[in-house]
Amino acid sequence: MKDNPEGPAATFSLLSVEFAVGHDIDRTLSEVAEQLRAKGVRAAGYVQIRGVETGECECRDLYLRDLHTGKQHRISEERGPNAKGCHLDWQALTLLALSLEQSLSDDTDLLIINRFGHSESQGRGFRGAIEKAMMLGISVIVAVRGEYLKEWNDFHGGLAELAPADATDIVRVVLAKRGSGISD
Repeated sequence: MKDNPEGPAATFSLLSVEFAVGHDIDRTLSEVAEQLRAKGVRAAGYVQIRGVETGECECRDLYLRDLHTGKQHRISEERGPNAKGCHLDWQALTLLALSLEQSLSDDTDLLIINRFGHSESQGRGFRGAIEKAMMLGISVIVAVRGEYLKEWNDFHGGLAELAPADATDIVRVVLAKRGSGISD
């Protein structure tokens, strides 16, 4: 989205996709990435994949799928049947976030972040990748649930536009920002 002669800021966009619990935002973002890739947009980022319930609790194995390579990375850890709370593997998440941040370059058109969630609201997670993308003039799509809207709004300081949680609508917004249209 950096091909505008007026410079990166002229075509840069930060899109916020608010979604409710129960909405399969990862499926939506996967569809967005596939549709945009078919139109020549080079997307980076991750979407979450949930495994089957283990039977010990309502927790599921969690994976992040790299939108560029398709590789899946486990981000959950086994904590045993008596564990309480989230079983997110913070180290795995941190390493993936750092790797993504380091991989962003002029060859990236779009960054897709599947959640601005607990980790990001605490100043960790994918915040660094979002910040780097913004500094490079790479457009960013970030999904956020209502419970993290205050922290998200504080983070972006009014730079984000709201996009609907619908793949076709998100693709239309992104392509309009690029100065092209969707061919139906």
